[in-house]
Amino acid sequence: MTRGLYACAVVLCALPAGADNALLTPPVVSALMSIDEVPSKAALDNAFGAATALDNLLNVAVDRTVDLGIELRAIRALPAYCPAPCGLGAAAHDGLTALIDGFSAAQGTPQDLLRLRAAVEALGATRSALATDVDELVPLLDHASRDVRATVARALGSLGNSAACAPLKAQDLHEPSLQVESAIHAAVQALGRCGN
Repeated sequence: MTRGLYACAVVLCALPAGADNALLTPPVVSALMSIDEVPSKAALDNAFGAATALDNLLNVAVDRTVDLGIELRAIRALPAYCPAPCGLGAAAHDGLTALIDGFSAAQGTPQDLLRLRAAVEALGATRSALATDVDELVPLLDHASRDVRATVARALGSLGNSAACAPLKAQDLHEPSLQVESAIHAAVQALGRCGN
């Protein structure tokens, strides 16, 4: 019996600290736990309540006490709240750029890198075509992490602004990773207007 109680205590201690977060109601956790897809705006509105869904999603996205998987899915879900055309002044867009700035300045733990990649992917998913978004991401093409550089290249291709062509091509000239080179080539091809 003692062994069973000990095992139960170990499992309870391993649960995410975010279990006490008032935002993480069962419907919210259910919406943000799917690993196969980013939750839809309708699912998030239903889980959080439409009037406060974006604010609550932003709060979950920056809450370091919640499960990392939930936090990452919250970050990736933010583009659903970016109206077309998505741009400066849209709360979801501005939230994403603030997240990128914050995660770029973070300590560089594996969790911080995952957060940064999720925010970069989400910014690319907005397809904003804004020069300011290109300017936001270009410095990250020199990031120490190969995975971050590849994510940035893909996001630049998704943004749809040909201003990303020159920095992508410049990075390609000295990029040591085949993974990143492949992402750069795909981004340049996606942009289409890069010329030769």
